[in-house]
Amino acid sequence: MSAIHAPLGIEVLKRGIVFIDLATAQIIGLALVLLVLVFDEPSWPVRQIASFGAGIGVALFFRWIERVMPEEQEAVIGSSFILAASLALLALANDPHGGEALRHLLSGQILFVSWGDIAAFLPVYGLVALIWIAVPRARSGVGFFVLFALAITASVQLVGVYMVFASLILPALAARAGSGYALRRAFASAAVAVVAGVSISTVADLPAGPFLVVCFGVSAVATRLLCRRKEPSGGEDDPHPTALA
Repeated sequence: MSAIHAPLGIEVLKRGIVFIDLATAQIIGLALVLLVLVFDEPSWPVRQIASFGAGIGVALFFRWIERVMPEEQEAVIGSSFILAASLALLALANDPHGGEALRHLLSGQILFVSWGDIAAFLPVYGLVALIWIAVPRARSGVGFFVLFALAITASVQLVGVYMVFASLILPALAARAGSGYALRRAFASAAVAVVAGVSISTVADLPAGPFLVVCFGVSAVATRLLCRRKEPSGGEDDPHPTALA
């Protein structure tokens, strides 16, 4: 997941739409909350139809906003996030298990994800990676928003909203190199965060989701500081800092 999120997060920073990941994840989460409230225990195929349908719908909506009102795009995206979050709170207000459901939506249940869950979403990540590498033009226009939504829809069901944001934005911030981005730095920062976060949270019996978010932050700061010391003054340590593949 982190490997797929790294180039997507860099593209998000380049476009200046940082809140799109939070908004997309939260809206997909809202769709799942409403689905469970209406159908009690919906089947896995129904959950995926609802979640991916919501994700694609959000992608097309944000692409439309980008075209018709680009100067207000970030404001609309941020407003979409807070509206979706508030609607989720209202929907769960009278549910006796609402607090637990909301916590799972936000911070996930990473240590309880099964190999079957991972296998179910691997084709989605594989498709996104294949198109991203093989069809560069798909990184612009509506193609970016659709690929982004597909990855986020899978990720939010595995790790929750907080981890989606952290694994997209923090490695991308770590990858900043001069006027561009060095993708290998994003990969390295994310890998260190995931290995340290899962290992330490398991041994110390800490909530994996929140602790992983902290690890992503620490790793991003450490990567920026370490790489800054290694860079020659006025130069770059990556001859192609903007390359994403």
